[in-house]
Amino acid sequence: MSSVEGLVAALQVTPPPPSLGETFEACARQCANPATRQEFASLQVDVKLLEAYITGEWTALERQIAPTLGQNGDDDGLGYSYTTSKSDLADAALPGTAFLDIHVASMHVAHLLSCYRFLRNVCVSTPATQSTLHALLSTTTLMLRTTISWLDTPETELKAQLALMAQVMLQFLGNVVVAHPVNQQTLWPLFHPDLLEKILVECQLYRKMIAYAAAVVVNCLHPHDAARTTSLVEARQVIILLLQRCLTQEMPSDNGDDPALEWITMIFQTLFQRQTAALLYRNLSASLLSSLWAKLTPEQMLLLRMLDMVLMWQEDDSTGKTGVSFQPMDDAALVPFFCDEFRALHATDNADETEPMLEAPSVDRQAMWKVMEVETSKLMLHILGTLTSLHMHMPQPAILAFIPVLVTQLQRFAPTHGHSTNAFTQAPKEDETYGYRSAGIRVLGNVVHQNTEAQDAMRTCGGLEVLLNSCNVDPTNPMIREWALVALRHVCEGNEANQAYIRALSPQQVVSDVDLTKMGVEPVLEDNKIAWKPKPAE
Repeated sequence: MSSVEGLVAALQVTPPPPSLGETFEACARQCANPATRQEFASLQVDVKLLEAYITGEWTALERQIAPTLGQNGDDDGLGYSYTTSKSDLADAALPGTAFLDIHVASMHVAHLLSCYRFLRNVCVSTPATQSTLHALLSTTTLMLRTTISWLDTPETELKAQLALMAQVMLQFLGNVVVAHPVNQQTLWPLFHPDLLEKILVECQLYRKMIAYAAAVVVNCLHPHDAARTTSLVEARQVIILLLQRCLTQEMPSDNGDDPALEWITMIFQTLFQRQTAALLYRNLSASLLSSLWAKLTPEQMLLLRMLDMVLMWQEDDSTGKTGVSFQPMDDAALVPFFCDEFRALHATDNADETEPMLEAPSVDRQAMWKVMEVETSKLMLHILGTLTSLHMHMPQPAILAFIPVLVTQLQRFAPTHGHSTNAFTQAPKEDETYGYRSAGIRVLGNVVHQNTEAQDAMRTCGGLEVLLNSCNVDPTNPMIREWALVALRHVCEGNEANQAYIRALSPQQVVSDVDLTKMGVEPVLEDNKIAWKPKPAE
């Protein structure tokens, strides 16, 4: 008798033998061999045997929960009045889940953990077993929800055991729905959005649980299902939590890898491939809050960071720099969408001020908004720089309306003076605008490439001067000169008017804040060249 046959025979014994947990563990290890998984599938095991064992262990575990005052009939305190202060609330810790007998509870958790390890492994790449285990989906999600609520127990060892059981349950759910539409259709409403949101909120300290929950989502989205994709995109709170757990969490694992980051990124990469980036961005708006947040919200900034990261990883994957496989994005609507959003972000605010309840933004909010505006503009320019370099379709109306706005912003952040010293040992000071001009000039260079109308628009709105002024060496941003030279080549390619315009330009004056009085010289402009002459005595 094989180990799998012995396991099935043991499940039929009432009550189950104490060694059944060890049998589950042994079979779980053997399931690394595809032959073992196929053997289990061929036995056509009655899933009710597994369900009965799981239910029995779970019921025994629930009996170990210590009753609260309201559960055992004691005084519930409704006949009294209590007063508290903020300090009382800050100092008092809420009581966690208590267990009557820690050792007994730990034993039942261990039995369930061994069972789910086996279930997790035995259904891998085995459609017949996945179909057999379909009946366990509802039971598992209910148990998972309760297990998460028990993670507030003060018993450290039992808490770790419960967290591990929840992780293995999530792995089982992730494996049992892989390429199995029936299981996906059943699990999705059980998992999304309520259980997924509960995991993202209450288990944020458990990065592996976040990762395995994200893996369940990824597996339910493949193969493509329009209804599930739409329901995820429209779940605003879930999208925000996914972004926050991925981009604002600073808890990498011991080996430096963060599985949650990779799996959540795969969720958004899948959504972006299905051309939902614009819809996601709009769903994260907050136009009803204030005139400031109508243009931009912090959640939209996080989404832009995610899109920028996905595009960057996609470029790295094309050169073999990452181990994650990404398919190229072909959403032709992204370029005009972000061109329009960039224009809207920098549009003059002509909002109606007749609303009586509308309060003017405070100074602090205005300052925060300016920082967010600059950071968001850079993210949009990074994204547009990547998208336009892929030679995606770029509608002329959006591009022609976008160019003057971008040129105006580049003029706004143009340096007004040089450095007071040419010493290379002086560390350049960076601010929130660092990288803005280089990202913008890269976009201009891409959109004018072999585009006569865009080239002419650059000439009429002052874009050529911006490019020429960016050709100076800038120690704080050495790449800007390289992007400017590329952009100048593209803007002049096949455009005689631009070439003649640049030839007609000549230096007007020398502007320098470098103190040359000690040297007794001053810079002067002669025949379009800078020369040094002795400074006349006063």
